Amino acid sequence: MPVNHLSSLFKTTAAAALAAASLLMAAPAAQAESPFHTGVWQLNTPEGARGLVVSDWLVFENGLPKRWLYRRAGTNDANQFDFFTRSIGDNGFTPVGIRVYRTGEHEMKYTISEKGKDAIEVSAKRLSIPSYKNSCLSVENKGNRLKGGGWVGTPQSAGKKLRVSKSKLTIDGKSRDVTVEDVRVGRVGIMENGKPLAFFTDAGGDYGVLQWFQDGVTPEVMRDTTKEVMDFKAEEIFRWQQGTCDRQIESRLKEMK
Repeated sequence: MPVNHLSSLFKTTAAAALAAASLLMAAPAAQAESPFHTGVWQLNTPEGARGLVVSDWLVFENGLPKRWLYRRAGTNDANQFDFFTRSIGDNGFTPVGIRVYRTGEHEMKYTISEKGKDAIEVSAKRLSIPSYKNSCLSVENKGNRLKGGGWVGTPQSAGKKLRVSKSKLTIDGKSRDVTVEDVRVGRVGIMENGKPLAFFTDAGGDYGVLQWFQDGVTPEVMRDTTKEVMDFKAEEIFRWQQGTCDRQIESRLKEMK
């Protein structure tokens, strides 16, 4: 695939400012397995090998989930996947597009195209387990960790401790009565007094993101898996206390040559 401008991947439109974007799909929607890009990769750049860590729907930076991936509907075939991106905490698309192009069972071309700049394309090989469907970075096969157990704050969270159950949201020891329902694989919706309060979204790896809704989000919008809410009051990253994925990622990155 030649290097080219992927301007169509990151043009900021009026739709990007809407609370829900309808021309794209989160990566992934509820599926039976994780997408090809999930895992730990070695990027072969002109400056040398560089690590890339990607969960089902987030690119990690500096050890934490950073950039949401929204697969562009209608542009994907068996090997090519184009993504709009949005940084955690932003209320619309980031002017950076990403393309994954599968060149082998565990190889790909990885292209980043930033608005106003030449696209950068590099080859990449998978460092993580060959069975990426069971990667610790996947949101699949995580059981009910979103609705049980303890989460601890990161530098990207206001709270230090978080626990979500079927009827309680507890942050730093302060509880509020809520109802919690599954929205899709890896995401629950939290409502208080019948009004949507937040998503709690599995970020893959050892992390989850508590996404506080703006006022006016309806239960119908919260439950609609064909659209993506992008504008939140805040998005806070928490770490699963029992997580072992950080350690696995570190081990894989040591294999770069």
